Amino acid sequence: MTVTVVAMTSINEEEPMALAEYLAATGPLLEKAGAKIVKRFTINEVVVGHRPAKTVFIVEYPSREAVESVFQSDVYRSIIPSRDLAFNEYQVTIASDGEGLDQPAVAVD
Repeated sequence: MTVTVVAMTSINEEEPMALAEYLAATGPLLEKAGAKIVKRFTINEVVVGHRPAKTVFIVEYPSREAVESVFQSDVYRSIIPSRDLAFNEYQVTIASDGEGLDQPAVAVD
């Protein structure tokens, strides 16, 4: 079953090298997992509340195992320090349409 992942991010403009390192590693991880970015949104205006992120990505994975193969991989774990420098805001969540709610959560550092 396809899994939809929502990534809410704000890039740290002061760390372009960290962002480059992060993107260089995650692109191949997504490709290997069969994941693809299907939509990208820029948050322009907040009607109620505060802006949680500047950019939102919708990423489709072929399965929950594919999500785990990215976020639990040694490669991903090795770039966490770069990720933490590259983004001021970085949240990854799994969205559901109500199907498959009995699945355990995926731990994402």
